[in-house]
Amino acid sequence: MLNRLILILLVFLPGIAMADANDGEFMGYQLGSNYQSGANTQQRETTTGNLIVIAEQPVKPNNIVEVSLLTTPETLTIGHINASSWFKTEAEARAFGRQYVDLLRAKYPDWVFGREGMDADLRVVEVNLDHSPYNLWLRLNENSRSGDKMWRFSMTLGWLPGTEEASTWRDISRSQHITAQKEGRKQLLEEADLRGL
Repeated sequence: MLNRLILILLVFLPGIAMADANDGEFMGYQLGSNYQSGANTQQRETTTGNLIVIAEQPVKPNNIVEVSLLTTPETLTIGHINASSWFKTEAEARAFGRQYVDLLRAKYPDWVFGREGMDADLRVVEVNLDHSPYNLWLRLNENSRSGDKMWRFSMTLGWLPGTEEASTWRDISRSQHITAQKEGRKQLLEEADLRGL
């Protein structure tokens, strides 16, 4: 019996340890799973009512400063996983970004590389790696951090637009927004003085 258990662990454990963007996992988090928030979880609401949650226990390279997750408002179902670092100059950010472009292209050679975005000066500021149903979006932009103007390099794993997985996540999000709005209206009406209205 012990030999069977060891054999099962040897067969399945490498697959678990090797989970990566090909499986929808990035920085230690899985697309479509629910984030387990704690007492110290930092989050903020987006303009669409979803949440951006600062990941508390990411699995990341040392040179990545922060991992954040775009989640639905109620169940905290993960729709995007973002890894970011900030730099004082554009040149530093570009050099850092190029290293990750090369690294990710080497790690995911079968992902389609391209779909570049340019800024007003026609410099490339974003590239995509696609492998349906996933998209890995690398982006460089000017950003503020702790009140300082800085350059941010980010990598975001999400679902390709138009895929069933992207549609499912949007439906979950929309459903949770509608429920929250109804509850908010109900609470507002219960707590308000409605005399004469």
